[in-house]
Amino acid sequence: MRRVSPSAVAVLLVLSVPAPAQKPECSIKAPRGASEAELRRLTKVSVKDAEAKAIASVGPDKVNSIVSGDVDVLDGCLAWTFLLRFSNKGGVTEVSVDAGDGRILSSEYEPPKGASAAPAVPPDAAAPGAAAAPAVGPVFDPAAEEPALRKAVDDEEAAWNRADAKALAAAFRDDATYADAFGGVSRGRAEIDKRIAEVLSAWRGTRLALKVRKVRVLKPDVALVESDAELTGWKKLPAGFKADADQTLRMRLLEVFLKEAGLWRVAASYEVDVKTKLELPPVPEERSIRGRGR
Repeated sequence: MRRVSPSAVAVLLVLSVPAPAQKPECSIKAPRGASEAELRRLTKVSVKDAEAKAIASVGPDKVNSIVSGDVDVLDGCLAWTFLLRFSNKGGVTEVSVDAGDGRILSSEYEPPKGASAAPAVPPDAAAPGAAAAPAVGPVFDPAAEEPALRKAVDDEEAAWNRADAKALAAAFRDDATYADAFGGVSRGRAEIDKRIAEVLSAWRGTRLALKVRKVRVLKPDVALVESDAELTGWKKLPAGFKADADQTLRMRLLEVFLKEAGLWRVAASYEVDVKTKLELPPVPEERSIRGRGR
């Protein structure tokens, strides 16, 4: 039997060790500890143009929902990151776009739970006698739910402006949580009904405008809605509240909606009074492109 020299074995061992993953080349290195506002000032590609690049990169798949898109620091690179959902298949693709020149830094597809990333086998290609593959259900389309969620927010606004505490409370589930701008936290039907009546009484005669900032449909029956709340027409502000120069009291509203029997209702609502200009905390210095939590 022919012996293999130790030097040859060493070469084979070196060649068999996988090379470390290469960090992506990028046009802008993000400074450590920079705030989100500072990072945005460094970008040369707008979020709109980066979004178009991300969508084009996953063609011919048709994107029907962008779950998120924001400036990010990935392996030291400044990038716009998007989570894209599709109308022709389930799952989500995370795409990172160089914020300096618009190149695609990474693109990773994650199929739906229980599904395989491998292409399906046509029925006529199946082996004789093999069991038929289970039928694929309708593709979940987050964008299709957005009009109903916006309508639910509009209904809340209308109920407030009618001073209709009963209708406003009915927008909440029986097991909901309501955290109001006064700092009160109410849980369950009885507490929420009572608290909403008290809040409307405190703001009697005011006009509310709810302006939806963002709708995120996380699952077919779970969604987050972020809104700006603007209150006018008040005669005297309660202690602790401060209006802007135009006599508008501004608040932020985050609502968690659950869908039951075709109806979106509030499971949790959190209001925050906007007293000062928002100061954004520094973003994380670095995060690896792969293996990030979603």
